[in-house]
Amino acid sequence: MNQAPAEMLTALELALRLSLPVLGAAFAAALVLALLSALARLSEPALLGIPRALVTLLMVGATGSWAGRELLAYTVRLLRALPDLVR
Repeated sequence: MNQAPAEMLTALELALRLSLPVLGAAFAAALVLALLSALARLSEPALLGIPRALVTLLMVGATGSWAGRELLAYTVRLLRALPDLVR
């Protein structure tokens, strides 16, 4: 039985789970900054980009160890299932 499609779906799900916290934080920061800049009538792109980048880096730092563990667990499962996948 071919398990490759199931493994591909698992990989896509893992990619989504790992990226969602960082992307969600970046989106929330962008939304808040856009609202604040509209209220303050700021149009300087650097003032908007730097805080958004900082929030993104903080989220990567906060979720990095969890994401690393998840990736390692998936890689171990994938390597153990490799003989069955190539048959």
